[in-house]
Amino acid sequence: MTTDQHGFTLIEILIAVVILAGGLMGLMGSLGNCAQMMNLSKQFQDAQFVFSLGERCYPIPPPDDITDPENDERLNIEPVTADDMIDDLELDISNDTRKLYRDYTFERSVDEKDLDATDTDDGLYVLRTRITWGSNESEQEELIRLIRKKR
Repeated sequence: MTTDQHGFTLIEILIAVVILAGGLMGLMGSLGNCAQMMNLSKQFQDAQFVFSLGERCYPIPPPDDITDPENDERLNIEPVTADDMIDDLELDISNDTRKLYRDYTFERSVDEKDLDATDTDDGLYVLRTRITWGSNESEQEELIRLIRKKR
């Protein structure tokens, strides 16, 4: 007497469950990485907005107007909050949007370019623009440009 068996054996089901669990674990790890990248992207976008506010409030003068970069108050900007820059520019931004930028600050400084003993002074200076945020300002974006003083 023979009976036809239909269905899966216990071993086949266990193998399918293990394969499915491995795939789900990989998917969950990828989702976590995706969420982290979205958060970093949002922070970078917010930093770019604060950078644009700073560039509007404190534009870099043309090279012909720069005589002493290290002491020029238009180039050396102490930390300024995004809130203050929004007020200075008289932008119509809601309080909810302002809360997003509350911890962001803009600052700019000029340093003389490091020269080797054999280099000649080419009149270039390093202009550092830094956007910081976070509770202890541990996170930051920095843009470094070279500027030339008037000869």
